[in-house]
Amino acid sequence: MSVRQNYFPLYLLPCLAPLLLLAVLSYWNAIRTVDVIVGKEAQNNLNALTGEVNRRLEDEEVALTRLALTPALQQLVSGNPAPQLVSGHKDTNQDPGSDQKRSAQSLDLPDQLKLSLASLLGQNGQYARLGLYAQNRQPLFQMERQESGLIMRKSELAPHPLPSPPLSKPVVPVLYGSILQYSVPVSSEGATSEPAMLVGELNLDEIFAETASVLETQNRHNEPPDSAVIVLDASERIIYHSDHALQGKVVSSEIPAFLPIADAMVANKSGIQKYQPSGGPEYLTAFSPLPRLNIAIAVSRNRSQLVSGARRDAFSIFAVAIVLGLVAAALLGRHVQKRSRGIELVTEELTAIAKGELDRRIELKSSDDARGIADNINLVTERLREQIAREAESRQFQSFVRLSAMLTHDLKNAIEVLSLTVGNMERHYDNQQFRADAMRSLAGATDKLKAIVSRLTKPLTTLSGEHKPPFNVDLVPILKRVVEITAGPLRENYTIKMKLPPTLFALVDAGRIEEVIENLVLNALEAMGQQSGTLTVEAESLPSGAAMFAISDTGPGMSRTFIDNRLFRPFSTTKKNGIGLGLYACREVIQASAGSIEVQSVEGAGTTFRVVLPSISHDGRN
Repeated sequence: MSVRQNYFPLYLLPCLAPLLLLAVLSYWNAIRTVDVIVGKEAQNNLNALTGEVNRRLEDEEVALTRLALTPALQQLVSGNPAPQLVSGHKDTNQDPGSDQKRSAQSLDLPDQLKLSLASLLGQNGQYARLGLYAQNRQPLFQMERQESGLIMRKSELAPHPLPSPPLSKPVVPVLYGSILQYSVPVSSEGATSEPAMLVGELNLDEIFAETASVLETQNRHNEPPDSAVIVLDASERIIYHSDHALQGKVVSSEIPAFLPIADAMVANKSGIQKYQPSGGPEYLTAFSPLPRLNIAIAVSRNRSQLVSGARRDAFSIFAVAIVLGLVAAALLGRHVQKRSRGIELVTEELTAIAKGELDRRIELKSSDDARGIADNINLVTERLREQIAREAESRQFQSFVRLSAMLTHDLKNAIEVLSLTVGNMERHYDNQQFRADAMRSLAGATDKLKAIVSRLTKPLTTLSGEHKPPFNVDLVPILKRVVEITAGPLRENYTIKMKLPPTLFALVDAGRIEEVIENLVLNALEAMGQQSGTLTVEAESLPSGAAMFAISDTGPGMSRTFIDNRLFRPFSTTKKNGIGLGLYACREVIQASAGSIEVQSVEGAGTTFRVVLPSISHDGRN
């Protein structure tokens, strides 16, 4: 109990902090996801709405333009014959007091023209009024849709002025509140500079009401809507709103919370913003302009319900995080006393190691909680000792006269090739294939000697030479060339087996890797001596994508002790006349290429050196 009292507060904050942070991040991600989903829905609805409105308006423009091109209408504006009044309909422009006294009159128009006019004056957002005006802007007739039906009259009832010629576009739209007036010129025979005019008026609220009906959901009484459509003109007056009571009102007086979005809309901007009406839910609103009418459309989606669900989930996560934090703090408090003894021992030993006593080793019981820490420290000190030993070897090697080491090793390899060739020349000189192989070997050895002399004129680096940037090199031609030059003249003494793919690419310095292959092949031949044996050269692409080649001999092999303690070390060799630099230089070149070299050897059976090199698909440096 006392341990919990002493250590519980100490571990409470470290245990709670990450869990609470995860809970906060989870809540933040949930809110962000809600905004992404709701914003995407609002944007998709807005795109669909603006696309449908544009399509409807284009259809209405096309329909009005087609009507203006009908021969009957063009003949009518030319005055041949002029339309005459006939009985049968009311003229609603007459004196209101005379509506009950005088008989109704109408224009005598062709039946086909009447059908065309009636088709445009339909329901569902089509034209509410059509008028035809002569070149002198005198009305020829006007036809409008009312609840009682279609009314035709010959009088000036247009509440909005007509555009003055010349017209800037074939169809001129002018917005008056929620009324969109289209004016189309009508050509006629003998027309003057002022054409006749066909005028149609659309109720935008009807078009938006029909188009937005699929987005506006029906809600219960006194419940806020899930979505709403708002259309504003350039003066921030509401042309259309899902709440029809707001149509024709100004945003600043009716929806002040929406004013920042309204300012962006009238500035012809697009985007997604939040707004919350007074006492209502929070909405995410997507908005964009409709340039053809100089208006802007917004679609709002209710995000409050989804946010409420995310908050409930967040509260649950917070509660679970607090419970888990309390439990974790209690468990840590109980175990801290048990671990303290092991930690003290680890601290003492670690202090000694820090002072330079690298031979120290921390021994703890397997049941001690600090056992894992002790094992890791032991592993680190062991690697540190190996690193120090390697650095000592490196310093020893660097102190060696680099020039003599390079000359000794490279000259030895070149002389070895010459010695093997010359040694077999007397016995096999009559063999034409041997002479060809011998000539190639002599030429290669001569080039090697020239290269050694050339290197004497350049600054010295390491025994492994300067490591150039790697290139994508095919190893198969190099393996074949080295084996042909080095072991080719000795085919009658040894059996040569080659198992190579068509191509095998690796990221290496071609010149240096050829020296590695040559050194490994010479070592294999020297290991087998004058006795007959088998030299095997294999290569393949590993499943990881790395390139691998292996060189095997049937010589006497090496002991495990020599492999573990002396192989790849400078100045360590099993040869009577060797200086022990070849395999060390090979390993340096391979490691500089981000590769690895392994050896498998059985005493009395032979040795295999296996080299793995990176390829383009395998190289981690990419």
